[in-house]
Amino acid sequence: MAWTTVSQNSGTFLSAVTLVQRGTAAGGIGLLCMLMSAGCGKPTAPVSDSDAAVEATEAADECRDRLNAAIQRVSPESLATQTRRDSVVNAVNSWMASCAESEVRKISISEGNAALLSEDAQRTARATRFSDNDVLYLRDCLLLKGLSESIWKQGNSTGDQGQADRTRVTRLFRHIIRNLSLMPASESRIPVGMYEALLTGRGTVDDRIWAFVEALRQRQVDAVVLKAATPGASSGTIPEMADWLILVVSGNETLLFDPVRGTAVPKDGDTSAIVTVPAGLDAIQGLDRWKSAEVFVVGHPSAFAPRMLVLQQRLEAVDAAVLYEELKGGTSEIRPLLERVVSATGSTWQADRIRIWPVIEQRVTAAAALTEDQLKAYTELMRPLDSPFERESIDVSKLLTDPNIDESKLSQEEKDAMKAEAIAKLMERSDALFGRPSRRLLQARVSQISGNFELGMIQELQQIRIACLQEVVELEFRDEGKEAVGRIRLPESILSVQKSAVGDTLYWTALSQVSRGDSGTAAQTLRNYRRQYPDEKMKYPSLLLEAELLLELGDTAGATEVLKECAVEDNPELVRQGWLLSRMAVPAAPAAPAADVTPAVPETEGEPAAGVPTEPPSQPTPPQADSEPKQP
Repeated sequence: MAWTTVSQNSGTFLSAVTLVQRGTAAGGIGLLCMLMSAGCGKPTAPVSDSDAAVEATEAADECRDRLNAAIQRVSPESLATQTRRDSVVNAVNSWMASCAESEVRKISISEGNAALLSEDAQRTARATRFSDNDVLYLRDCLLLKGLSESIWKQGNSTGDQGQADRTRVTRLFRHIIRNLSLMPASESRIPVGMYEALLTGRGTVDDRIWAFVEALRQRQVDAVVLKAATPGASSGTIPEMADWLILVVSGNETLLFDPVRGTAVPKDGDTSAIVTVPAGLDAIQGLDRWKSAEVFVVGHPSAFAPRMLVLQQRLEAVDAAVLYEELKGGTSEIRPLLERVVSATGSTWQADRIRIWPVIEQRVTAAAALTEDQLKAYTELMRPLDSPFERESIDVSKLLTDPNIDESKLSQEEKDAMKAEAIAKLMERSDALFGRPSRRLLQARVSQISGNFELGMIQELQQIRIACLQEVVELEFRDEGKEAVGRIRLPESILSVQKSAVGDTLYWTALSQVSRGDSGTAAQTLRNYRRQYPDEKMKYPSLLLEAELLLELGDTAGATEVLKECAVEDNPELVRQGWLLSRMAVPAAPAAPAADVTPAVPETEGEPAAGVPTEPPSQPTPPQADSEPKQP
């Protein structure tokens, strides 16, 4: 006899079936009668296999739709304008509770993985619910996925695959260096994440390391950060001078990059100023300071959580991203990162020497607990991205009249008083008069740092720039058949925001031109940027970038003059400037210091841009002989 039913108390039901099968029919049938709400006197309709399959398919479709909707809300473009992230967190948790909670609870972080994490990171990894920090991590993964995909598509996929991958990794590194200029050491910045550093285009060496390694992870390329055991020398090769290096494992190769000098480590005999073929592990294996180096895994605390593994496995192909990292093994079937690194580096460093880079966890913790003053500073930091301020057209004539009043019965003085009162009320409505922040620049910038290299991006930046140049609001008046135009200057609070945005859009236009391979036009845009905004924050990055572009164009003499122009004390990238100048076999005037800018790790652990005017390059002024630079 076959029995088919659904019961929440499956153990009791199976016991009843067992009684029937063993021949104790009375006891078994009696127990079954208590379980079946319809009673024993009525037959139970069997559930066919096809019905069960339909129900399973419908449930799977519903889960997929809910996850897709949640991921859309987490995307960089959508999350950029979300005013309440808690609703996004709830959407992801709602999906998990309905579709994946049992699966998440079945997976526990292994002891080997947990041993590498701090106590706070262990709590993060063991949590079964998604948090606000998880959502921000997901956004960053999707952003870097888009960026790395765009750069990988630019590479030539034919021919030697190893060479193609090497070229792509090097191109990604150079892109990160160009788009993350170093801040002056004297500048104090509130704790922010990698996302804010990329949005503003300014950060620290830590931000460069963070963005580069996480972007590589999205291409399933491993990397670790190396800290030399002893301080670097004042002169010599990069392995002899550098305090920090990034080691990338690309296929069967290892590649070395210097995040301070912004260059791939050159191989022996490579004298090129722009290094395109990075040296490998052999370049540092003979140096004791690197044999005893500290080795760090770069990763967000959320990346080690089993819930990220489940989410990663459930993502649709179009949204597929690398969210989870298996460290030492035991949590999943993924080959552990430490094993992969040790296999690629041989006996240079044992697995027990590799630790988690603490910077990201420190940043995430600090950014989640900003004080009231820091929150205000964060708002000011992001305000230029609110630009431009846009407004609807205002029919002032209608505002100056009251349909309930017969003006023919009013004296001229009463008419003037009524109009004055209407204008005063209009002035109080600052949003209607001066406009509301459109956040167009924020949306454009998010798209740009996510890997949008299309010509339309340049055009959008230029349109935003033109809108931000407006300094007055024009109002048309019609009174008794006469027309007049009044001009009201925008408040300084709006002008200051848009002024910063005007300079940023021009500089970011040059970066888009570089990404499109239009070096000549980009160099011209950078000159125009400095001519119009000589005191803007991107002055020195623009000089360094122009020098690299001139080198690519074969103008070594022009690049030399540009580099000499930025050999000044307040240039936060003097180390990079000195490196480039030394590679051209030209005496530095004055010589840049060799000391590195150290990341904050504690000792205990081709189309011209629309609307961009061009001009001939101006001759830079050589620095004075006695202007010896100092390390910032």
